[in-house]
Amino acid sequence: MRAHRFQDWLLGLINQDGDPAITQAATFEQSGYTDRPFGIVLSLTSGGQVYLQVVRGSAGDGSDKLDEEPIVEGEPPAAVAAHPIGGGGQIRSADVEGYLAALVTNAGSREVSGVERFSERTTKAYSDPQRFGVKVFFHSKAAISLLFVHTLRSGDQPSAGNAFKVLEAV
Repeated sequence: MRAHRFQDWLLGLINQDGDPAITQAATFEQSGYTDRPFGIVLSLTSGGQVYLQVVRGSAGDGSDKLDEEPIVEGEPPAAVAAHPIGGGGQIRSADVEGYLAALVTNAGSREVSGVERFSERTTKAYSDPQRFGVKVFFHSKAAISLLFVHTLRSGDQPSAGNAFKVLEAV
């Protein structure tokens, strides 16, 4: 699944799910955020926001250079327990991560082969020092990472100074 299609698919899942801790979900473009091409901004009941960058890793077979995206399907990952974000006070980044991982896993997409939470990795890649995030694996051998590019408390604005400095709670 290519980044733009994944972004729109995930935004649809979030809006359809209606977790009460999310007051609004919009693409970077809809939100006027231009620093990165693909992603979703979650506005939360705490007044905080989470900016999720969508980054795609190629399948390595050259299919990303084709005009038409080849769709590869297989068995979807097994369902997991839902992970509501929760409410009342600050919202933990770990809960947003868990919510997104469960939402994607439980969507039943035949393109998705697996989902991994960054916080549950037993080994960290040197190029991926993120504490929180979600990696989605596809039957096409491509993968998409949801990176927490900004976690902002109420009233804060995204800036180069707070990019990828993930707060425990917003």
